[in-house]
Amino acid sequence: MRLGVVVSLLLYFVALLECDGCLEKERIGLLEIKSYILSLGRDEQNELELGSWVENRSSDCCAWNRVKCSNISSEQHVTHLFLDSLNSRGAHLINGSLFSPFQELLSLDLSRNDYQGWTSKGFPRLMKLENLKLSDNSMNGILSDMDIQNLRRLKVLDLGTNNLYGSIEGLCEIQDLIELGLNSNRFSGEIPECLSIFRNLQVLDLSQNQFSGTFPSFIGNMTSLSYLSLFDNNLQGSFSLSILANHSKLQVLYISPTSPKTQVETENEQWFPTFQLKYLILRSCNLNLDKGSVIPSFLQYQKELQYIDISHNKLVGAFPNWLIQNNSRLKYFLVSNNLFDGKLELFSIRQNITWLDISNNNVSGSLPKDIGTFLPVVRRLNLSTNNFEGSIPTSIGEMQELSYLDLSHNHFSGELPDELAIGCISLQELWLSNNLFHGNIPKFSNFTFLSILFVNNNNLNCTLKEVLQNLNGNGLIAIDISSNSISGSIPSSIAKLSRVWILLMGNNQLEGEIPIEFSNLVMLFVLDLSQNRLFGSISHVNPSILRVLYLQKNAFSGSIPLRFFENPTSLTTLDLRDNNFSGNIPYMIDKLSELRVLLLGGNNFSGYIPVQLCQLQDITLIDLSRNKLKGSIPSCFNNLSFGLEENHDSSDHTVALSTVYPKTPIGSVINASVSLFMPSFDYQNENINTIVEFATKNNIYTYRGFILKKMTGLDLSSNMLRGSIPFQIGDLQKVRVLNLSHNYLSGSIPNTFSNLAQIESLDLSYNNLSGEIPFQMVKLNDLAIFNVSFNNLTGVAPSTGQFGTFVEDSYLGNPFLCAELLTHTCEASSPPSLFNHPEGKETVIDMVAFYWTFAASYVVILMGFTIVLCINASWRMTWFYFIAKIIHVCFPSLPLY
Repeated sequence: MRLGVVVSLLLYFVALLECDGCLEKERIGLLEIKSYILSLGRDEQNELELGSWVENRSSDCCAWNRVKCSNISSEQHVTHLFLDSLNSRGAHLINGSLFSPFQELLSLDLSRNDYQGWTSKGFPRLMKLENLKLSDNSMNGILSDMDIQNLRRLKVLDLGTNNLYGSIEGLCEIQDLIELGLNSNRFSGEIPECLSIFRNLQVLDLSQNQFSGTFPSFIGNMTSLSYLSLFDNNLQGSFSLSILANHSKLQVLYISPTSPKTQVETENEQWFPTFQLKYLILRSCNLNLDKGSVIPSFLQYQKELQYIDISHNKLVGAFPNWLIQNNSRLKYFLVSNNLFDGKLELFSIRQNITWLDISNNNVSGSLPKDIGTFLPVVRRLNLSTNNFEGSIPTSIGEMQELSYLDLSHNHFSGELPDELAIGCISLQELWLSNNLFHGNIPKFSNFTFLSILFVNNNNLNCTLKEVLQNLNGNGLIAIDISSNSISGSIPSSIAKLSRVWILLMGNNQLEGEIPIEFSNLVMLFVLDLSQNRLFGSISHVNPSILRVLYLQKNAFSGSIPLRFFENPTSLTTLDLRDNNFSGNIPYMIDKLSELRVLLLGGNNFSGYIPVQLCQLQDITLIDLSRNKLKGSIPSCFNNLSFGLEENHDSSDHTVALSTVYPKTPIGSVINASVSLFMPSFDYQNENINTIVEFATKNNIYTYRGFILKKMTGLDLSSNMLRGSIPFQIGDLQKVRVLNLSHNYLSGSIPNTFSNLAQIESLDLSYNNLSGEIPFQMVKLNDLAIFNVSFNNLTGVAPSTGQFGTFVEDSYLGNPFLCAELLTHTCEASSPPSLFNHPEGKETVIDMVAFYWTFAASYVVILMGFTIVLCINASWRMTWFYFIAKIIHVCFPSLPLY
């Protein structure tokens, strides 16, 4: 009896113990999950995170890290699994069967793991699951293949930042959704009407997808929304914000379409907003385009705004100082690229603004003297491209948290205040380009954070040595002091900039030679020393990782150093124009395999054009003009693509210095479970574009950025090239500029020139070309400039198509060339005909055949006369007597025999 009681008590306590821990099958399931995660690759952090998951039955798995249990039907079940950020070793698949033991699971978080999908088709059928997070992975495929629509009890679904595509209509079967995050995928088609069934939906994030069609009107009925994001889609047509008038819970609204024709209207009818927004983005929306692009009037009722972005709308009117004054909690105020005018006014209260961007407007006047006092916590201040004037207030030194300051493209003047270097201790980027500042830069020599300094296009009038004395080279990565009045030689202290990536010092008054210390700048990939008074060798320029090198318009001499070609380099642009370089163009030029722009014009290069140039498969511009090159034009030039392969993006010619505002989580604003972020926009302050001068259409034009990518040209003019033009040149179908003028080229214009489909400027003047202009060239529809003057061309010039627009100057110096549009008509200027074609058309003398015929006739006559004199003695004596008489007449003093 007593034994039975003891056994019963033991069984009772065992049951109590089981109620306090998770089920055995769930414990085993967790250990299998751990084993699978660690099998993807050993990671100390993961082993630490899952260190409490041990194979010990006495260990309560409900107390394990990343696991949460709940008591269901007198049993403890795993209800929450937090398995986010556990895969840092590349893309893998999730083994869906591992979750089968967890039938009571309510929440599963697998976000930020770089998972690509499932090892078996479909999602595990966890029928009680309410919260599923798969965001920030690499999920690839159609949403319907995941079978998520079968999880009918889901309330929170987060699939953001993956690679899912197709339709989302299947999600309409999950009728109890409260939060839906689908941002940053490839979903396409129209936003399905069936989403209107989500009457209790609080969060709808469809941003950064490929949705098309019109804006969904059913959003007007989803009055439970507190977060609505449609930005960065291809939605078209007009959208009226008045349909959101009754959305009293709305706190976050993001709209920024990719279509340039989309319009958002706020003034089409009288309405009063019942919501108080905290975050608002209406970027690139053509706001109120039909109403004169006025600022939305509903903003007058908003008092809780923390973030507002109405940039890129071309809004007109006075600068909305009132919007700052009405929202005391405002932190981000972005109104760039509009047409606001008037003045910037700051009020007596201290503002909490951390990011103020009013760039690309028409705001004028001076900056408030107390700007630093009223904006003490600002971190990013962008006032560029306005009409500000006057000096920078010294109060700017009170902005101790300021990390980014852009005052470029204004009319600021005076000296730069020392307070910039004394008080702005957090400054990392300083953009002061295109103003009227003079003097020197402040003493940033103690700054370790300053990384970008742009003061180009001002009136700084100091020496380069003084500039370098005020800089700390440890943190700087980009410096632009070009287009100032900075003078003196390059000092040895240039070596302190050993970590600089971009160094732009062109268009100043620098002089002397490049010192040996310059070779310490091993991190340079953009260097500009152009338009100065520098001379000597360039052997101290380190080409190891250079991509862009500008040395044009100096007095450098000698040959191009072989170190530029000994090791494969990444040079894309080499501009040595208008110097005194000499010697041959190095035959190792093909080592510059990534070269896109080669400009060597205006030097003293001699010798032949190396055939190795034909190996530069990425080249788009070649300028070898105004040198002393001889020989013939290599026929292999047809191997050059000259833009034929258009698989290069704009970054090929561009070094971008841009800052991206971090995606700050804002889920706490509305207490959301999905991952909500402030959209990340690239605020690209400056593109260090490859800027190239190239002669075309009788002028020198500057090309940069995207336009440079499309520009192609070959200039061999003003050399001593001989021989005929290779017919292979006609294979350059994408070349836009071809200049072979001022050489000694002979022969005819190749018929293959009719294949130059995109040619815009063709100059063959000042050569010895002969023959007719190929009539097939009339199909060159883009040809705007054509010059064949001062050659030996004959026949009738084409007069149809583009050739009907060319004036007489295009044909001067060809006396036997005629055209209907010229003052000398074909009847008046045609040379006498010696031969007739079978068709009856006359032609001119073939001068080469004439010379050979004349020489042969002369030799034959001379030989015949000599033979006759040798045979007949009487004739020979008579001939000698006749010669003697002529000599006596010419020279009477000589005796006559």
